Amino acid sequence: MGTEKDTRRLNAATELRRHAEERLCRKTVEPHPPWTEEGTLHLIHELEVHQIELETQNSELRQARDEIETALENFTDLYDFAPIGYFTLDRTGAVRAVNLAGACLVGGVRSRLVGQQFGLFVAPADRSTFTDFLGTTLTCQVKGSCEVALLKEGNQPLIVQIEAMATASGHEFRLALIDITERRSAEAELAKQRRELEDLNSSLQVRIDEAVDDIRQKDQLLILQDRRAVMGEMINNIAHQWRQPLNVLGLYLQELPFAYDSVKFNREYLETVVGKSMQLIAHMSQTINDFRNFFRSDKEKVTFSVTEVIGQTLSLTEENFKEQQISIAVHPEGDQMTSGYPNEYAQVILNILMNARDALVERNTDNSLISIHTFTKEGTSVVTITDNASGIADEIIDKIFDPYFTTKGPDKGTGIGLFMSKAIIEKNMGGRLTVRNTGSGAEFRIEV
Repeated sequence: MGTEKDTRRLNAATELRRHAEERLCRKTVEPHPPWTEEGTLHLIHELEVHQIELETQNSELRQARDEIETALENFTDLYDFAPIGYFTLDRTGAVRAVNLAGACLVGGVRSRLVGQQFGLFVAPADRSTFTDFLGTTLTCQVKGSCEVALLKEGNQPLIVQIEAMATASGHEFRLALIDITERRSAEAELAKQRRELEDLNSSLQVRIDEAVDDIRQKDQLLILQDRRAVMGEMINNIAHQWRQPLNVLGLYLQELPFAYDSVKFNREYLETVVGKSMQLIAHMSQTINDFRNFFRSDKEKVTFSVTEVIGQTLSLTEENFKEQQISIAVHPEGDQMTSGYPNEYAQVILNILMNARDALVERNTDNSLISIHTFTKEGTSVVTITDNASGIADEIIDKIFDPYFTTKGPDKGTGIGLFMSKAIIEKNMGGRLTVRNTGSGAEFRIEV
């Protein structure tokens, strides 16, 4: 690089001297006045000063030229080896200059590209767009941008973003080309994946809806099965409630023929037997009404007596529990009043009692006992139902209210009785239903 600079400097100095000698020869020689010694010395002094000035100026000019040449070399390197394609076009769209990256984009040799129409490298579908773009850029004298496809021999078309600006004179265009093919491919792939994801989400939603419908149907079947199980319990309780009155009524009827042939049979005796029979029939009819009211849906919240609801529930089950030799002890502390749905509350009491009964029977507990305590705490009615069946295993006590969880066989329970009881107390009535183990067994606690 240093040798080239020295050669250029030597050539420039030689050319400058030749040019000066030619101008000197063309000048008209004019006579000079005779020289004196003083004038000669003065002239020599002036020439020496002028020579020093010229040498100084020459040194400064050489330094400036060196700086310009260095800047030009740097610019050339930046221009040629820039990662962005640079083109200079004339008003007709012909290439006037191009860097290496630009030549690479159109797939040609840089020296052969000069003079060719740039529009020939643009895909036919985008040529009119490119021509209009150049016209708008020239007319508005502002920087513009567009995207076009470039044809490259032997390769797929390239998508480039063109930034263009016309020169101040309006005779040329400066173009910067950025290859965005990979970006556009990535965007297209992303759009494709987004569509696939949307399709997947759509089909997934359909599958979810179908699964939810299937689960709902199974839930409805389980709820129906649970209701049937409860109805079976109720029918069993009705049978227990009716068995003794029917036996007594049968004895009254059997006694009538024998009494008819005896001396004690008279109208008073007959009216007594009929009266007792009607009392039994009325009791049995009331039992039917009690069971009917038990399953009646509550339409709205009302204020009801907790003790009274517990008493009605026990009246429907007492014979069943007596048959299983299970004692029930009720310890009320006053008559607690609360707001909610009494029939649903009664069903919760019944569910807990039936679970306690099953635990006591399964474990064959001696002196089976269920204790019910009612009291008020900080304005809230509290009912605890405790058995002496040794409690619930630690590994399952936290699952006792989970839907479909049961320790019974499939023919004895669906696992939603306690789950629904918790939902009734906590969601429908805004209360709380919990369970814990005591020293003797499990204790359910209802707070409303």
